[in-house]
Amino acid sequence: MKRILLLLSIAILILACNKPAEQTSTTTTSASTTTQSAPVPSPTPTPMPAPPTTTAVAAPQPAAGALATQQTNWKGITAEVTEFRRKGNTLTAKVRLVNHGSERSEVDIHFEEVYLIDTGAGKKYNVLKDEKNEYIASLRTGWTNRWYDNITAGESYVLWMKFPAPPPETKAITLQLPGMPPFEDLAIQE
Repeated sequence: MKRILLLLSIAILILACNKPAEQTSTTTTSASTTTQSAPVPSPTPTPMPAPPTTTAVAAPQPAAGALATQQTNWKGITAEVTEFRRKGNTLTAKVRLVNHGSERSEVDIHFEEVYLIDTGAGKKYNVLKDEKNEYIASLRTGWTNRWYDNITAGESYVLWMKFPAPPPETKAITLQLPGMPPFEDLAIQE
């Protein structure tokens, strides 16, 4: 019987030596020697880094006093809607252009490319014109259809424009300016 136990112990010891991932512990009793294998916890998997994505950057959060903010296609320039107010038959939009970059940037707004879109009603509202066919908006001196200027680093400019007011039941509408994504569903201030 002792021989069998001895051979069995040697066989277990040989098997244990061939398994490097397992640890062995020996418990001795008065009658015989027993070898038990304790389970070894599996190694914690290393999380793989997330694959690079090509999704668009989230729209910036509105700055203090801004109703909505968008990045623009002009280097360093952010556009912030600071007022979007209906008064009588007109709606006035004010947009602050801020240069957060380190160099000046030339911004060019053609008012024929600026409009409101009411997707629910399927209507488009263009910037109003006066009796001389000039846009009722921030215009560059000598121009009747556009505004452009160089905005130096750290500076800003407030651009404004007037539209025909949508009906009173329209509480939000989209503002589109060239060179930037649309300002979707802007709440109309009364």
